[in-house]
Amino acid sequence: MGKGLGHARRRLINKIVEKTWRVEDPSTRQYSFRDILYIVQEMFDNDGIKFLEAEDKSTPNTGYHTFRSFVKHLFYRNAANYDSMVLITSDKGSGKSSAAIMMARFWQQLLGKRFDPAKHMAYTNKEVVERITNLEPFSPLICDEAINFASASEWAKKENKELKKKLAVIRTKHLFFILCFPLKINKLEKTYLESFTNYWIDLFGRGLGAIYVKDKNPVNDSWRMKDFKSVGSYTEFTELSRVEKKLKKHPNFWRLIKFPKPPDWLYTKYLQVREKNVYDSDSIRNDVTSEDVHNALMILALQDIMMNDSTKDMHRISLHIKQQYSIPISKKHIRDRIMDARQLIDKIREEQM
Repeated sequence: MGKGLGHARRRLINKIVEKTWRVEDPSTRQYSFRDILYIVQEMFDNDGIKFLEAEDKSTPNTGYHTFRSFVKHLFYRNAANYDSMVLITSDKGSGKSSAAIMMARFWQQLLGKRFDPAKHMAYTNKEVVERITNLEPFSPLICDEAINFASASEWAKKENKELKKKLAVIRTKHLFFILCFPLKINKLEKTYLESFTNYWIDLFGRGLGAIYVKDKNPVNDSWRMKDFKSVGSYTEFTELSRVEKKLKKHPNFWRLIKFPKPPDWLYTKYLQVREKNVYDSDSIRNDVTSEDVHNALMILALQDIMMNDSTKDMHRISLHIKQQYSIPISKKHIRDRIMDARQLIDKIREEQM
């Protein structure tokens, strides 16, 4: 920043301050270190100017215009005494979580608040219920592994039935729900599909998808599944213009949407939250063997020895492995393995209670 912040960045800082910490008397404003860090993060995030200056017609960004317009539509919809639930489907690894994070982040920016993955994301039935109870009204809630409670094969579980009851009676909080679902839409439990979901985004490329709106005709299938047969096929290599032309044949299609990429600092924070919940996924938990549990116990035993012997630390363990076995391993990798072992053993203990 040798040449100064520049007009655009100064204006961005001013917008962040005005939108995020507006008070009646400006002279009473006091900011913590975390507040200032948030400003700096937003300032150097390439998307920050695009989002926070979205109302400024001198800096239009047509690439993300639909993204911003859609989130604003949902925001105004909730303000008009509705709830909004958006379903995001795609193959695994196609960017569902990234898309959901950016929607929730922009939503929070419209509120003048910060998005926090640890606060606004849930991975289990229990966490979803806790977030619904504890989140402030109009908060976003990303259900990053909705397959755990919203798939058709899981509908009969007692806790999932209780969650559906809770979702049916929480309109007064006007939460913004985003379900990330890694299967085809017809695998979603019927209540979520027909009663709760208002909009469906199907990602057919990384950061690129189609928005579908629910059919209000009471005698129709809400999502007109049979009409997809007349759309025709398309692949990841099909030109975007051709994909849009095909999708326009479907009566529920609204428009294509392009999602901005989360900044590195935010995605890193998301990964940390996700890793803490990895064994809450049934698909991962079912793959855990007794050998995995025994290995985790041995790793934790090593940690106990390290804690009780001041001569042993991460650096000495790393150095020993490198010298004894000629394979380098960083202190970070050692810490990650210990954390993973702790999560697995905690999960085993929880299941045995």
